[in-house]
This record gives sequence, structure tokens and C-alpha cells, in this order.
Amino acid sequence: MRRQLLRAQSASGFPNRSSGTWAQGYRVGDTVFLQGQTGLTLDGALVGAGDPAAQTHQALDNLEALLAQAGATLADVVKIVVYVTDYAHRPLVYPILSERFPDPKPCSTGLVVKGLALPELTVEIDAWAVVGSGAESPGDPQGA
Repeated sequence: MRRQLLRAQSASGFPNRSSGTWAQGYRVGDTVFLQGQTGLTLDGALVGAGDPAAQTHQALDNLEALLAQAGATLADVVKIVVYVTDYAHRPLVYPILSERFPDPKPCSTGLVVKGLALPELTVEIDAWAVVGSGAESPGDPQGA
């Protein structure tokens, strides 16, 4: 099974990254692996410096754009890891996640970390998806 590069970005101009070109996402079969998304646009422009809500929206916009290149949507996301730089950001971030991800929401892990790649960043979201998995499956899942 071959991997399909969804989008790449040169490390030049990013002070905290080594040299070379980095993948922003891969599709392997029906599985999609995405680079952690932040308040940076896919081209590296900062949105909402120090603003967790604006950065969450930007991160999700980025995820949607990368997922679309793989033929997927936020409904196909099965797992996210959400990093925030302050516990106080959680009430600003999670309502946006709840609004943007359809039910049932993906499995989620939340972490409070000391910092991210740039000091202006307050939120980062990692995502894994399975293309086409967002359609409601038959049966009665536990707890539904």
C-alpha cells in the first residue's frame, strides 16, 4: 500500500524546525494522518496570536482543508489529541471542538503542555481519520 502525500511545506522560514520538506498529511489506504495543526495557516501565517479560540478555529480550518484533499471530512476523524498551553484555555477551546465535530465526536485526549513550537501558539490539534467512516453505521452503539 502506497502513501499519498496530501500537502508538504518547506522548513525554511520556521525557526524551530530542521531543514527539508515536511508532510502536512498523508493518506495510506483509507487512513489519514495529519500534522498537528495550530493557529498557523497551512502556509505558515500566524492567526490569533495568544488567542486560543481563534487558533482553534484556524487549526480546524486547516484540518478540514487537509481532510478534503484526502476525500474526507471532520465526520471521518476518529481520534484527536488537543494540546493547550494553559488549563484556562480549555473552556475556550472545547466548545468550538464540540460545535465543529459532528456527533458522535472522535475519541479525544486533552493535554496541558508547557509550550508549543512558537511562543504565540496556544493550541495544537493532532488528528487521525478513516475516509468514509463518518457515515452512520448500522446497529445500536453502547451508550447511544
